[in-house]
Amino acid sequence: MTPAIARGLYTVADYEAVQQRLGELLAAQRARIDAAYFCPHHPQFPGPGGASCECRKPGLKLFREAQAAFDIDFTRSWWIGDRLSDVQPAHLLGGNAILVATGDGNLHQGQARALGVMVVADLGEAVQHLLKTG
Repeated sequence: MTPAIARGLYTVADYEAVQQRLGELLAAQRARIDAAYFCPHHPQFPGPGGASCECRKPGLKLFREAQAAFDIDFTRSWWIGDRLSDVQPAHLLGGNAILVATGDGNLHQGQARALGVMVVADLGEAVQHLLKTG
């Protein structure tokens, strides 16, 4: 959704409304999100940030902010995504990563493996791996 902010399809307020609703749905299940970080920039669209943006993955700015706010140990953290940019921060920060081979993930399996990233068929398989490793 956040690349759509740079494209002018959604506003930051729209993003925040979605986050609020997600929080409500999770609260009904006794779960919560401690914080949500997002980058409203896109390198192909004019405006602040663009190609030099440090908050857009695989940039590390938002990960470092979360680390400072929540005392996160990246060596015990996992990145899961279906794009190479989703899992590259794990490699840069010393964490663990799983590339899901759906969508764009299918196109980047070789690059991911070269970085030492595990590749699995789908999100369910990624979750099963996390549950096994504790």
